[in-house]
Amino acid sequence: MKKWIFLALMMLLGACTADYDTFDTSDYRELKEIAVAEQDGSPAIYSEQHRIEFDLVEVPDSLDTWDSVTLEELNLSHFATLHLVDGDIDDFPTDSAGLDSLAKKVKYSKETIESGKTIQIPSSHVLYVVVVSESGKKSVWQLTFNIPNVEPESGSESSSSSAKSSSSAESKSSSSEKSDKSSSSESKESSSSSQKADESGSSASTSSSSESDEPESSAATSSSSESEDPGTAEAPKILSLSIAGKEAVIDEESKSIHVDDLAFRTDLTALELSAMEVSEGATANVTVGESYDFGAGVQVKVTNEDESVIYSVKAGYQLPGENFNSWNKNDVTPDSIWGNANTILTTTEKKTSGSMIGAMIKTGSALTKIASGSLYTADFNPNGVGTLSMASSSTWPDGNELLDFGKPFAARPEFMEVKFSYEGKGDSCDIYILLENRTGNKNVNRKSTDVNTLVASAWFRSTKADNSGRENPDVVSVSEPDENGMRTLRLKLKYGEPLEGSPIENSSTFDTKLKSSNKAAINNGLVQGTGEEPVTHIRVVFASSADGNHYKGVSGATLIVDDLKLIY
Repeated sequence: MKKWIFLALMMLLGACTADYDTFDTSDYRELKEIAVAEQDGSPAIYSEQHRIEFDLVEVPDSLDTWDSVTLEELNLSHFATLHLVDGDIDDFPTDSAGLDSLAKKVKYSKETIESGKTIQIPSSHVLYVVVVSESGKKSVWQLTFNIPNVEPESGSESSSSSAKSSSSAESKSSSSEKSDKSSSSESKESSSSSQKADESGSSASTSSSSESDEPESSAATSSSSESEDPGTAEAPKILSLSIAGKEAVIDEESKSIHVDDLAFRTDLTALELSAMEVSEGATANVTVGESYDFGAGVQVKVTNEDESVIYSVKAGYQLPGENFNSWNKNDVTPDSIWGNANTILTTTEKKTSGSMIGAMIKTGSALTKIASGSLYTADFNPNGVGTLSMASSSTWPDGNELLDFGKPFAARPEFMEVKFSYEGKGDSCDIYILLENRTGNKNVNRKSTDVNTLVASAWFRSTKADNSGRENPDVVSVSEPDENGMRTLRLKLKYGEPLEGSPIENSSTFDTKLKSSNKAAINNGLVQGTGEEPVTHIRVVFASSADGNHYKGVSGATLIVDDLKLIY
């Protein structure tokens, strides 16, 4: 009997992550999928830029052009509705901050757009729609229709979306609204949640620079590489580039260039541009052999006689042991980076399956008590709290206060990718990354005057591995399972204030006051930053039970992770 009581006490100590969600009026306003009867193939959905491009089939002989389309398929967030924008939009932004600002100002028709409705296409071939959440919050999208052998009318500085929708095709008529020509030369990318990111880190769902980048970059990304006259010379390009002797990955679509594999904790503020090749006749505003702050990112402008193109160039490094192939018994090495609560109960261990070596993180239980599995960039119980003390939920209402989260880190990644599988049995897992700026170092010796600031975040919480459990706005894509049953999850870090609806809202991340009165309790709380602060620490967490820090979860819930990758 004593043995079981002791085991139950140990089970209490699987502190991991964050609170479960609470429910109220929904703010979700995602446009997940849309299709029209007249489209040729699937539309190109640029989810980060809130832009969708349709290629329409050949115009029938009975028509001069497609002046309307019939909505065939529509998939929105639960309780959200779709509406046409009323009035003109002078300039459609490509960054999330600009899109949020526009959405707050834009007005829309009260009539909802639903499957079966006919929508008029303006002569500009561009219209705008708004997704309105249950709570009334808005998300604005641009729809562009490419009609074979029919050029859009241009000449006005604004694009109107005051097209009409109706339930009958008899209402078709040509609209006189005009807009700037859409960037139809951009190649298509898929926003399907089943899309698999390629190993180079430049998948079709890769977006451009983060919100902390200079505004000049996004403007160049959306328009500078397009030529309206098909007879003009090819736009200038960077053909190859190396930083500190490492060849960079070039994403021509997003005009981003990145080196991801420098030595851990390399000084990124003064890296040599060791090689660069540009297209014939082009020049650049940087010099090979000179050093630049590629950690923060450098805007490289490439110019020829006709035009200029701006690339965002960044560099960074990976966390040691990020492939989870190296173990010391049941601990990922190096243990200077990775930690777990295995000193109390083994809930994290090596997992080998086929060609994969990864970490299996599993929730356990005894006598109704729960211990979540966990793996994190943290030190468990550095103050040496005794087992009996840790087992008291009144003394330790939040198990996170037994951990010292975060490890020194100074890079600014754009994305985090990880291979994972999850069998939750009704539970929810957490996978997240936080970048911090600290005035001190370890939280275990944190002074009352020290301030920990959130610089960037990305968070995945779901009951199912296919991301169908809850809406996670930080998720770019989740692939189909590979031969080892592992999916590739890609998260985009949001610098500054987290995206609305991110699971971080329902976590203890911003709790700066300790819940425990025990003098050994550790304060891991953060305050919100602007995203411009230098990064000093990184917090990466994998947990099989999202509410494990409150000793809640489902026994047997299993999260397997492998091949963590930071993409810059």
